[in-house]
Amino acid sequence: MKYRIVGAALVAVASLSAAPVAAQNLTGTWELSQETQRGPRTSTLALVQDGTTLTGTLTLTLGGRRGGGGGGGGGPREFEIEDGTVEGNSFSFTMTLSFGDNSFTQEYSGTFDGDSMEGEIAGGGRRGGGGGPRPFTGKRGS
Repeated sequence: MKYRIVGAALVAVASLSAAPVAAQNLTGTWELSQETQRGPRTSTLALVQDGTTLTGTLTLTLGGRRGGGGGGGGGPREFEIEDGTVEGNSFSFTMTLSFGDNSFTQEYSGTFDGDSMEGEIAGGGRRGGGGGPRPFTGKRGS
């Protein structure tokens, strides 16, 4: 009798440890941080995850031209994310920034764990040259 109880307890514990872990989800509002040539920059990323598809917007606060000349499209601007995907704890999306007659695409990719993310931004650097991937981090708002 004693062995049946121990055996049943072991089966119960094994079934609990084999229970699937709930998949993480990127849906929410994230504050992204990155270092730039002009110092730290933050932006707001609003995401909706539906299965492996990721949609949303990125709001950037853009400065004017150096020397206070304006014309740089200062203030917050919202850009739609495109081609967003999630696979496990990895994500990627692109975003096309347009300023007057100029536009360029940036590619975001990274990983997330709970309310934290980190990754890289490729392409679309100064004068469209890219200049290599730039790291970013993010925290989900409460």
